[in-house]
Amino acid sequence: MTALDATGLFALEEVAQTLKASGRALILCGAREQPLQLIQQSEFADLIGPENICDNVQEAIQRAEEIFEKLKPVAKGAAT
Repeated sequence: MTALDATGLFALEEVAQTLKASGRALILCGAREQPLQLIQQSEFADLIGPENICDNVQEAIQRAEEIFEKLKPVAKGAAT
């Protein structure tokens, strides 16, 4: 997106809160200057976590992999 206003930010906050409540995360990548400034100036960056605001797709994929690794259940009583 090239621009973001308060209404758009509110909609993104609702999505982020829904995802967070279900144990998932929102990862943003490649935000342009104006949307990024609004995101960083608001509490939205704190809601999703600054680590989930990525500069590019590769960084976002790496972040998604980090989140996924934390979600993997530890095998109980696995035979070795």
